[in-house]
Amino acid sequence: MRSIELVLDGPSDAVVRALWQTLVAAELPSLGHSGTNDPHVTLVAGEALPVPPDLDVAVPETVRVAGVLLFPAGPGRHVLGLGVVVDEPLARFHRALDAAAPGSLDSSRPGHWAPHVTLARRIRDVDLPAALRVLAADAPLPEVLAVGGLRHWDGDAKVVTRLQ
Repeated sequence: MRSIELVLDGPSDAVVRALWQTLVAAELPSLGHSGTNDPHVTLVAGEALPVPPDLDVAVPETVRVAGVLLFPAGPGRHVLGLGVVVDEPLARFHRALDAAAPGSLDSSRPGHWAPHVTLARRIRDVDLPAALRVLAADAPLPEVLAVGGLRHWDGDAKVVTRLQ
């Protein structure tokens, strides 16, 4: 699988990592356990997604956090993340990227995409109340995250190509 992702700047990256560590400290699932993941927003993903040529649309400088978001991840499990507001600059950039890098999955196409920053994968349903409690009490959610760049991730080759 390949993807094109917005990465966060240093301070915003640290905010998300602090949220991961809050979950780790509460002995809950978290990407803070992985050690290899970087906080990011996946823009498009697909099996053969190319590195796009130069884009003529500016990368958004910030993304607004909409709140906590859940996706099903199998029986009794969810992905827990920070939802991202699709404002006009982000939507315009996403459409341009979708056109420049064809071959994305339907779930990352305009009109179907639900941008987010993942906090935990496959968290058990029974752990969701505790996760929400510790996040609300110990680590208030950010309102805005600053974008630090754009990258292409080739999961098969484990290669990151910095695009901007």
